[in-house]
Amino acid sequence: MTAETVTCAKGNTYKLHKEHTLTDKKDVSAKPVPVESTKAIVLFIGGAGDKESYYFSGPYGNIQEARKEFDERALTLAREGKYKSDWLGYNQVKGKQDIQRYVLSLIPYKSCPVYIIGHSLGGWNGAHLTKLMSDWNYRVQMLITLDPVGEGALVWAGSDIYFGAPDPVAHDWINVKATPSRRNSSDGVADFGEKWTISCGPSLNINVDTNHANALGLFTARIAGGKTASDLLFDSIMKEFPA
Repeated sequence: MTAETVTCAKGNTYKLHKEHTLTDKKDVSAKPVPVESTKAIVLFIGGAGDKESYYFSGPYGNIQEARKEFDERALTLAREGKYKSDWLGYNQVKGKQDIQRYVLSLIPYKSCPVYIIGHSLGGWNGAHLTKLMSDWNYRVQMLITLDPVGEGALVWAGSDIYFGAPDPVAHDWINVKATPSRRNSSDGVADFGEKWTISCGPSLNINVDTNHANALGLFTARIAGGKTASDLLFDSIMKEFPA
């Protein structure tokens, strides 16, 4: 997919405010301006019952397992100040105030490459988030949806998710769907929420034999030329920092 630049219909923009020391207007000497180095921002967005309890179930931290795996791979980049990740709940990326508080506050400037990995309801809301961020001229480099859920009317009524199917905007989009040969209770929960039926759009749209709750398994299954979604994410980030 090719990234779009879309102007928000309502003209909404967000700016990060920093305190500045005032300079005497008679002082005309050159002043050093701090410039932040390029940093990849990676958001791992969990589904229902992931970061907080959902109808008395959880929290389970399913997407957190995927984040831990990837943070270990990106440890050197993190030490060099080139990588930062965060773990968010699906309800923390819906609504302008929450997006500004939990998402935009992490991004030092709009040209930073942003990577969004969303599981279950987090995949649904995360896909919506890519469109909003692109509307606000942020750079969404990659979206990875792990067995996204959200098409059911009942889950709309009981969860803080967007209505209507997402229209993602990202340079690359990888969708990994759980199609288990041996089902467990999490697959029934996903069926209740109704999986997002994706027929076109992703750069890769792959079925994996694992259960819905296994975010780590979906993230680390071999899906393209022996590579995993985790591998493809790492490769994309490394392209930002050529040797």
